[in-house]
Amino acid sequence: MEANKKPLSIKVIYWVTNIIFWLFTVVSVLAVAVAIALMFNLFGNTQLHTGIPVAVDILEQGKLEINNTITNVKFVEMYGKLHFIDTPAFLGRIYSIFIFIILGLFFFILLTFRRFINNVYKGIYFEINNIALLKRISYTLIGVWTFTVFYAYFQYYYIVKHLEFSSVKISGDIQTYPVILLFALFIWVLSHIFMKGCKLQEENNFTI
Repeated sequence: MEANKKPLSIKVIYWVTNIIFWLFTVVSVLAVAVAIALMFNLFGNTQLHTGIPVAVDILEQGKLEINNTITNVKFVEMYGKLHFIDTPAFLGRIYSIFIFIILGLFFFILLTFRRFINNVYKGIYFEINNIALLKRISYTLIGVWTFTVFYAYFQYYYIVKHLEFSSVKISGDIQTYPVILLFALFIWVLSHIFMKGCKLQEENNFTI
């Protein structure tokens, strides 16, 4: 009985993964409903918030008072959200497509990772199926990174370059989130580690 006892870490990861998966599923259903409403302009004049992965500089200076000294400061390289007041219907359709794509990619990643964790929870470690699941996650993460780069440049050239503010200057520094690519590479390497473990296990079985 003791040999079949699961480590606490695997139990925690198993339950956390399943909770996150189902919470994401519920949120995704609501997000899809919003995206459909945006696509068909069901809300009428919609106020839309969207992240802008392009840095801006605040031209207005401020003051920092600390340790009995006053220092002039200003914000540089800021990232934030853009609030569209009375969003045009064509922008609503564009952003609804973005919502569908990113939700689909993340849902596939979570679903695949959940299958991987379920296998580990059952004691299935070094098998071809797990290797395939890890590779799918890494390839999909590369897809997520590609999409974020496209989204960032779309935001810059289609939206941000046409913005006009009296106290904001567009710096042109575009976020491309390379950490996603690094994480995809890590998962890909991990799949090869599992592949090596699978071969060693097969050799051990033949030896026995």
